[in-house]
Amino acid sequence: MRDIDEINELLRPLARISPDEPGGRAGGARAQALFADIIAQERDTTTAALSGRPRGHRFGRRALLGLAASAVLALGVVLGPSLLGGVATSYANSAVEIHEEADTYVARIKDPYADQRKFSEAFRSLGLNVELRVIPVSPSAVGEIVSLGGGNAPVNVPIGARKEPADCDLADSGCFMVVTVPAAIKDTPDVVHFELGRPAKPGEPYENNWQSATRPGEPLAGVKVSGRTVDDVLAEVGKHGLSAEFRRVVVHAGGYTVEPLAADQVGGDWIVFKVIPAREGVVGLEVTAERQTGLEYAD
Repeated sequence: MRDIDEINELLRPLARISPDEPGGRAGGARAQALFADIIAQERDTTTAALSGRPRGHRFGRRALLGLAASAVLALGVVLGPSLLGGVATSYANSAVEIHEEADTYVARIKDPYADQRKFSEAFRSLGLNVELRVIPVSPSAVGEIVSLGGGNAPVNVPIGARKEPADCDLADSGCFMVVTVPAAIKDTPDVVHFELGRPAKPGEPYENNWQSATRPGEPLAGVKVSGRTVDDVLAEVGKHGLSAEFRRVVVHAGGYTVEPLAADQVGGDWIVFKVIPAREGVVGLEVTAERQTGLEYAD
């Protein structure tokens, strides 16, 4: 029984559920089957050890248990009062873990580069109608919620993001992006949509390309660009060791749209409306052939 107790202690919080089992009831048939299978492997190994295998084989058994637990975590586990029963209060998979803390669900992103479905699966497994995308962004937006929509959360209930520990470097192990959502949205029909910024891989396009490349923390922070000519802005871009690509601004009733534009189609006297982050070392210049009265330049 001592060996089974070890397994029980190791896997006590773990019970597999499917994303289509809302509310997270721990201890379904598949959880019991998985647990029984791990116990069976444990018994086989213990029997072999008693029949004369070296004591060092015990480390193989514990490694096997570790691999079994890792396999469960890769699929996704709910954490509840017991292994084989009770209502789940938290969830974990290889990408994210979520715990309820003081009427708020706190989601710690363990792998920001994981399949996007793992994040939404985690929230749904706890009855939270939340869709979370973790997207590549420019430096100033890393660890921030860059877009948020939907839901009818109560006023004064925090929906936000932070790094944990505060001001840590996401390149370091033990530094996590954290998203918080109010427990009040549990089991509500409205979907809350998050986009959380993560560091981009080398050459990966930024998805926060509606924000300005002159914001604090960006390569052109504090540089005045809006309303200046393309030649002037390209000179600033070069001073900062950057390159540029272009998008044409098309003004229409109610706003404007942008479309790709080849560099050889842009004149040096064209007007820059906005500079956006494109990818590492590259900015995008949103330009018009002449100053447009329908645009609000920052100058």
